[in-house]
Amino acid sequence: MAELPPDDLENRPEEDGPPEPYNTWDEYFEDFDRQLEEAPRTTVRKRIGNPKIRLADEIPSSEIEEELDKLLELLYANNVVIDFIHDIGDREAYVFITEELLDETMDDIRIPDMYSHFIYEEFHPNDEDDIELWSREFLDAFFKEGTDSFFIPIGDKELFDADGNPISQEEFKTRTDEFHVLYPAITEYEYEIINLNIEGDYATVEVETSWAGLNKREQAIIRHQGVSKLRLKRSLDIGWDVIQARIVGWNSTG
Repeated sequence: MAELPPDDLENRPEEDGPPEPYNTWDEYFEDFDRQLEEAPRTTVRKRIGNPKIRLADEIPSSEIEEELDKLLELLYANNVVIDFIHDIGDREAYVFITEELLDETMDDIRIPDMYSHFIYEEFHPNDEDDIELWSREFLDAFFKEGTDSFFIPIGDKELFDADGNPISQEEFKTRTDEFHVLYPAITEYEYEIINLNIEGDYATVEVETSWAGLNKREQAIIRHQGVSKLRLKRSLDIGWDVIQARIVGWNSTG
């Protein structure tokens, strides 16, 4: 899927103009719309010029990093980017690119500063690591920022309170905001995932949790410790959404 790289239009200074050879942003996006409608399909291999690729089995360990870097640079030079959510080995990444990704089809759109992104985990999901990642994302957002944070991964159509009653995102955020009103300063927090169970598109995570904060009502630092529990559902996009959170000291005892 073609998209703007991180330095896209929203992040550009207002005085910056469109990339060459466009005179206006309207021309830029009009050309994108036209190419999107008319662009032929091609493979990633053809897109990058059908380069001669060394077989992974023929590359010694001392050279695999250099070969991978060269391949990634060639892809980037042709406006193709691979995102790896989790760390994988250089050889594993090289094998994925040369034996899978290069044969993938894509729209052959040629727009300056516009990149086609492929995500490794969409080809090779790692549910356990993904669940741990999104559980940590949720807890960090909850304790650091609350719902004022840039992103908090919660479900939009399936969401429950601590007792299992359906609630809306607005209700969830309101309750989270009320928590941060009561505890305007979280002085410390730490957690460790101690149990993870996956059942199809759902997962349950138990988290040993310890945190302390300034309780506005008591005018004192209050510490909470115990086991929190998160329920997650596989996202329609990528990753996992938290659909139920029972956090010690918030809506659970401890």
